[in-house]
Amino acid sequence: MKKRSLITSTVLIVLSIAIFSFVGSNQSATEDVETPSTLLALDEPVLYTANERAYPDFFYDVDSRYLTTITKEVLNKARSIHDFLPQERSKPIVSYKSVSVTIIENNTPTDIRETGNSDVLTASQIKLLRSADYSTNLLIRSEYQKKNSITGKIEDSYSTPHITIVPEKQAVYVNGKDELIRYLKDNGRESTAIAQKGKLQPGKLYFTITKTGIISDVELLTTSGYPSIDNKMIELITKTPGKWVPAENSKGEKVAEKLVFSFGIIGC
Repeated sequence: MKKRSLITSTVLIVLSIAIFSFVGSNQSATEDVETPSTLLALDEPVLYTANERAYPDFFYDVDSRYLTTITKEVLNKARSIHDFLPQERSKPIVSYKSVSVTIIENNTPTDIRETGNSDVLTASQIKLLRSADYSTNLLIRSEYQKKNSITGKIEDSYSTPHITIVPEKQAVYVNGKDELIRYLKDNGRESTAIAQKGKLQPGKLYFTITKTGIISDVELLTTSGYPSIDNKMIELITKTPGKWVPAENSKGEKVAEKLVFSFGIIGC
């Protein structure tokens, strides 16, 4: 009888331990489930470190102001806009209504303008172009009729290519452009950590490479939307290590050249 009671007690103890373990494991599993309060926490703002930016695609580039460029030597010989504009632009054009040549300053077209009624440059347009110095930016606005490649109909259209006048031999960073961009990225990473998509803008600043290969006249053209980032980019360009090989004209003479450092997002 005592033996049977001992066996019964042992069974009850084992069952109690099993039930307690099962309840405990269920409580642990329940604690791991995302409750409403846990989900709310996931929606809270994320703090980014200097190495993990909110907007990682921060853009860097150093070049002439516009991608379409023309040297003074070519410009001085030009008699038509097709002498310095890509030929592809003129293929569908049937006739011109007007062509204007305008000087751009500080990202804005000025009143310094000469207008003709064809793709052939007028005497006044030629004079204006020849008087323009290195690093001058131009807007060539053409209004014309072209043939629609799909419908075959003649329709009105226009184009506004922007051009930068560059020296025959442009200024070059001695360590190469890739190394220059790497320097800007590595040293700007901490400052650009605050940048966020939707707020970041296309920042641009001008700087001049003098005849002796020195950086001078650094000035902000357009803001990135973050003054602290703008200031850091100005500092980085001003303190760029290494040397520059200055630009040269067609005679091999050293000339100053103004370049543009673009940062933030890609823009005009």
